[in-house]
Amino acid sequence: MINVGSFVPKQAIRKDVDLYAEITANSTRDVARRIVEMVPPLGARATVHDNGCGAGEVTSVIMEAHPPNGISIEATDIDQPYLDRFQALALEHRWPVRIANMGADRLRFADDVFDLSVANFVVFLTPGGGVPAVREMWRTLRSGGTAVFTAWACLPHVGPVKAAHEATRGPEASPLREIPPEWWLGSHLQKVALDAGFEQDKTQLRTARVHMTVQDEQHLAQVLWSYLGPPVAGWLPSDEDNWDKAIDVILRTFRETEGFERRDESAATRIELTANVLIARK
Repeated sequence: MINVGSFVPKQAIRKDVDLYAEITANSTRDVARRIVEMVPPLGARATVHDNGCGAGEVTSVIMEAHPPNGISIEATDIDQPYLDRFQALALEHRWPVRIANMGADRLRFADDVFDLSVANFVVFLTPGGGVPAVREMWRTLRSGGTAVFTAWACLPHVGPVKAAHEATRGPEASPLREIPPEWWLGSHLQKVALDAGFEQDKTQLRTARVHMTVQDEQHLAQVLWSYLGPPVAGWLPSDEDNWDKAIDVILRTFRETEGFERRDESAATRIELTANVLIARK
């Protein structure tokens, strides 16, 4: 008998840091740039937490803005391959950052440490509905410090993958791994901030619209199905036989999904993504 949980179609692209980067292109980095524009400028000797840092997008955006000398950054995540890549980048550029493997909901920092804490597309992935992680952001902020966390409000990739899932697996199949539906709503980010200890009049909800440009739709479809296509229970043996059908459905659905724009057959595809940005002051 095949162990369905360990089966992977031969066409699937291996999940790694580079595969995720292909899905989001520069969009998460562009949201980080919007965050830097939205928050107060960093002062000399400011202390920053790049929370759920991944491969260091928030830190790199902060450093490209030429912050004052004397700032320091603590960067944390639980995914070691991302941290290893970030460490190499930080050493290459001699950034003032310390990198550690640490969960967002169980930070090993003292109280009242940071002037700015940023969790870019992180909190909705953490235990307890994100509240413990945001509570840790509150705890580790200095009085007057700023916390920022984000989640997608519109991610056009999701619709085509759902369409392929339904077309190739049917209504009784194990569901896809998806962002919990409440996390698409800005009001939910505000609720999480309040539940974590921030005050209503010190929170602000903003949106950030960013774009990614894709030259090869066929490759994007392969990447999306490889990364977002596995159901909760794992790939099915039939997914290998149905791979081409799934890709065809994704490509067809691109043309029917709001957020995808292609002016003519030769032009690249432009995809608009929207993020909710919750800014809270302690």
